[in-house]
Amino acid sequence: MQAEPTTAELVRSEQMPPERAIADGAPPVGGPQWLAGRYTPADQLDQSPRPELGWFLDEDVLAPLPHGSMLVQLWVSAEGRIDRVELLRADPPGDWALRALVPLPRTPMRPGASGGRPVAATLVVELVVDNERFR
Repeated sequence: MQAEPTTAELVRSEQMPPERAIADGAPPVGGPQWLAGRYTPADQLDQSPRPELGWFLDEDVLAPLPHGSMLVQLWVSAEGRIDRVELLRADPPGDWALRALVPLPRTPMRPGASGGRPVAATLVVELVVDNERFR
């Protein structure tokens, strides 16, 4: 299954610049410093962003994998669009995780909310793969 191009960024955490902590006491959110003022950490919201239907992942990449997990940081706009994806950890390690995450930015999201209003937010999610079958 070929993934369509997307405008969202997909990066490994080791590709991130060293200035991960944001100045002025703001919590570390990763990515460029300009993102810090635009995206609120999900734990500071009344409602965290969440997928409308489930996560869009490349099933062809995941099918041969018996089990695995990915820790991913997402930047979700107030409109429910995933603007940035950062792979923080993959187990087992390897490029399979980056390939599996290519369709993730197309996941329709319900945006985070604060005071009943949609807001741009960051969140960290663990995506688990379990294709083992008991016989």
